Amino acid sequence: MPTDIKFAFRQLLKSPGFTAVAIVTLAIAIGVNTAIFSLVNGVLLRPTVDHSHGEIAEIYTGRQKADRDYRQFSHREFEALREPGEIFDDIEAVTFSLVGIGRDNSLRRSFAFSVSSGYFGIFGASPAAGRFFSAAECRPNAEIAVAVSSWNLWQRYGGKSDFIGSTLRINDRLFTIIGVTPKGFSNGNALIAPEVWLPLGTFSTVAKTFSNNAAVTDLNHPDNFTLNLVGRLKSGLTSAAAANRLPALAARINQLHPEEASGPRELQLQAPARFSISTAPSSESGLGMISVLLLSMAGAVLLIACLNLANMLLARGTARSREIAIRLALGATRTQVVRQLLVEGLLLAVVGGLAGLLISLWSGDLLTQSLTTLFNSMNFAYVVDLRPDLTVTGVTFVFCLVATLIFSLGPALRATQVDLVNDLKQQTGEPALLGRLNRFFAPRHILVMAQIAISLMLLFSAGLFFRAALKAGGLDLGFKPAGSVIAEIDYGLINTDPLVASRLIQSEIEQVRNLPGVARVGLATREPFSNTTSSRKIMRADQPLDTGEGQASNAFQGIMASITPGYLEALGVRMLRGRDFTDIEAFEKGAPGVCIVDEAMAKSLFPDGDALGQRVKYTQPPTDGSPVEMEIVGIVSDHRHGVLEQGRASLHLYLPLAQNFEPGGMIHVRLGDEDPARVMGFLP
Repeated sequence: MPTDIKFAFRQLLKSPGFTAVAIVTLAIAIGVNTAIFSLVNGVLLRPTVDHSHGEIAEIYTGRQKADRDYRQFSHREFEALREPGEIFDDIEAVTFSLVGIGRDNSLRRSFAFSVSSGYFGIFGASPAAGRFFSAAECRPNAEIAVAVSSWNLWQRYGGKSDFIGSTLRINDRLFTIIGVTPKGFSNGNALIAPEVWLPLGTFSTVAKTFSNNAAVTDLNHPDNFTLNLVGRLKSGLTSAAAANRLPALAARINQLHPEEASGPRELQLQAPARFSISTAPSSESGLGMISVLLLSMAGAVLLIACLNLANMLLARGTARSREIAIRLALGATRTQVVRQLLVEGLLLAVVGGLAGLLISLWSGDLLTQSLTTLFNSMNFAYVVDLRPDLTVTGVTFVFCLVATLIFSLGPALRATQVDLVNDLKQQTGEPALLGRLNRFFAPRHILVMAQIAISLMLLFSAGLFFRAALKAGGLDLGFKPAGSVIAEIDYGLINTDPLVASRLIQSEIEQVRNLPGVARVGLATREPFSNTTSSRKIMRADQPLDTGEGQASNAFQGIMASITPGYLEALGVRMLRGRDFTDIEAFEKGAPGVCIVDEAMAKSLFPDGDALGQRVKYTQPPTDGSPVEMEIVGIVSDHRHGVLEQGRASLHLYLPLAQNFEPGGMIHVRLGDEDPARVMGFLP
């Protein structure tokens, strides 16, 4: 075998042009496959949760009817579920917030997760530096200003040891950094991780000041449903096996709310989500299909490269036919010659694979930088590691072996099928059996046809993707992005009193309205295509919550936003019937309950009549004291919230800002001119 390698090396050096083309072709093909596999491996295949001490599952609660109507847990429910039982070894809590993080007076918005004391332990994480939270720090309303930094934030501040014990401004308070999470820790999520982790005891500092209702910031309040739960099942117990035991556990929270209007609740388990954070179970099954599609297309690129090299080797084998005939005439067996040719192919594949691994490293770093920039702009931290590990290296070697078999074995077998008399007589490079090899179905012609067929398949696939991208870009959004600018404000970052924040927002909108060139202006707590979404279920006020055992009530989920007058016009959504909100409705907490819905929501709620002037109600009463029932005062045209909406656009529910109040949002400004240059000139 060493002799074969030395001889193969000398043979390849004799044909530097062929060798260079072969290596570059394989390097690109194997590099593409390795890069795609690194992405799939880092996002889907590589474990994000340590299950060695028991399976980890997220816990959700919904109504026992067909219409689940999921909600989060209160701290009292959390404590009740943590009592010893036969299902979980431990249950911990987490809640999500957008906060301002920085030092001195420089703040930037980012995610913070407030967690219970054993949250890190349930995932098997140990601090990279310092320590994690104690039980005293996580006690409701403890208000001990400590924080655990993410690895990324620590590195952004230099990664020095004196980072532990330093202070970081979070909203309007200084927090002492007591620890750092391990590199890549993201509570099981492959893409979304916070920059700081806070104890539940400081929840009131980072919670949005939704209203004057103290229940929003007091974790001890029985109706403050704000916690998401995750549990580690007892060793040997799976989620499927635990499902049969959940009703007994759900009875604990039902006993806490014996007269709950929405009826008894049940528990549901789901594996930790890899790509989202949600208060309801969500399916991520479509991502597996996308991964298979990506790997298949990358594999097709490798196959095309191998077929191309097989053609080159067939031509080279024809040129070497006299050499092979001489070797066979001198006593070499066909097996020895085939083995020699396979070693040449393997040497090409290994060198091409090493070069492909370098290409995948470069492309992985490029993709990581691009995704990091993208996620940072969306207030997320990107934690997936795309650098090749042992699995990726092993798969690259498999790619090399597969490539060797595809492009070397066939030509090697064909090259050793010689006619010694004719091949020894012919001149170098002159083909034997002149008529046969030039026929339409000769092996080289078949390989060319296969290359063309697969290449056309990839071109058609790329065309379909391109057409889909164009179609997505040309979707009827239902609103007009052109001629508008958006600015974000958030008085919650400094815990401004709700009444003061409401007045400041009203004043800022008025100041923007008086600027030259402004046609319409309004504020919304959620914008279309934003990276955060809120939704609520509403139903007709004259119907009961349930129409019967096991039957879903006439309730519909809508994308919810609180807005001020003028926002819908600034967005470019048409008012079909009715009116906009008034300033009193938008800024006065005690104003009557009103709402605006889109036409799709109106038809869903009232399919046989006009929804304008009708009354609707929430399926879950608001915790901020807002009215449960509302009058529909306006109906707007349908419009999209995201590009991936299936079928029709999402249903929408708009409330006055005073209802479901948030101390900030997006100020949407509609200019009188849609010229991009003039629009950009409006910006400071």
